[in-house]
Amino acid sequence: MKSPNRLLLIMAVITPLFFTACASLRSLTTLSQVEFTLDHISSVKVAGIDLMRIDSPEQLNMYQIARASLALSREDLPLELTLHLRSENPQANQIAATLTRLDWTLILDGRETISGTLHDSVRLPAGDATDIPLRLRLNMFEFFNEKSAMDMLDMALAFAAEDGRVPQGLTLKVRPTIDTIFGPMTYGKPILIEPKPHVESESRAF
Repeated sequence: MKSPNRLLLIMAVITPLFFTACASLRSLTTLSQVEFTLDHISSVKVAGIDLMRIDSPEQLNMYQIARASLALSREDLPLELTLHLRSENPQANQIAATLTRLDWTLILDGRETISGTLHDSVRLPAGDATDIPLRLRLNMFEFFNEKSAMDMLDMALAFAAEDGRVPQGLTLKVRPTIDTIFGPMTYGKPILIEPKPHVESESRAF
């Protein structure tokens, strides 16, 4: 039979661990409330051509047209953009989350295109919003070869809309991984993030 002193010692060791585990489980529950939204686009290039200050194909100069045409002839029309996610960790959580991994898939017009993983560690303080830039690159010809060259260029220009607004038709599927005392914990289901509707906007859509 265990002595009372030994039982008290065991309880003294187990009790803090129990409350720590309970607190951690509560933390995991509240972390599910961290919200991700598509915030803005800060950089758009197609075949190396900066589109942020170009509103229509007519504004391209001869050199840029030649460069785009050469890329199309090679069936490699690279679109590069920096898409910014906004992550908001509610003040009610009372704890900071640490994003250690973010698996993502870019969806355009309902079509899955490229996928990737952000491995950077990002701290998400409670009650604050955090900017998470994703640098994406895809060959438009690979996914939209049924479109004409002009249609693909118009599509690329939609990313460079006024004020960096995210065009309708772009969706990002993400699956975050957060750090806990139990190790990395990954969200059970991917999250679909769509751009907010622009009520009085003339921003482009695909």
